[in-house]
Amino acid sequence: MANTISEKYGVKNYLKTSNFDSKADLEEIQKLRNKINKEIKNNYGKHEAITHYKDKYGFIPPFVLVKVLTFGEISKYYGLLKQSDRQKISKYFKLSDKELRQMLLNITLVRNLCAHNGRLYTYKSNFKINFNNINRNYKQQLKSTDLNAITKCMKILLGSKSYNMLKKEFDKEITKLSKKLKCVNVNTILKIMGFEANKI
Repeated sequence: MANTISEKYGVKNYLKTSNFDSKADLEEIQKLRNKINKEIKNNYGKHEAITHYKDKYGFIPPFVLVKVLTFGEISKYYGLLKQSDRQKISKYFKLSDKELRQMLLNITLVRNLCAHNGRLYTYKSNFKINFNNINRNYKQQLKSTDLNAITKCMKILLGSKSYNMLKKEFDKEITKLSKKLKCVNVNTILKIMGFEANKI
């Protein structure tokens, strides 16, 4: 995303209204710009790259900015970009713009749930992700998005090394949980999460 923005709009004036989707709500664009400026202000003096670029050049390039934005802010930023820019970014992941937006929205919800100590294993979202175009063998059985769908998103968006590390940690947590459960079988929990028994 940072590369696409930099290549098309430069590293200095990329936050101009004209650089966003003309159909986007101007108020939403302004809210995003305010959040971005707030993140820059809050990280000045704390984040080395932010401080360096602000002091030396007087602006923060996109490839530095994305390091301090929250996942939700990046997701919102992506959604407000011009369609041609979104398509260029989603093409990198071999996805359509719509598919990537669906994934980012759901991952943002999961991230926020985790950050606020919410109950993760029962996560369900009405913002459905359609994997049929991505994997023709995938049969979406549920009417909502669950943790199984989220892990599929992570497999697509992360490199294989990062995803394998994530899966290893996930498997470790399920094993720990299975040893602590007394009244319910771990496969029941996996089913609630959208996984088949003994298969993650």
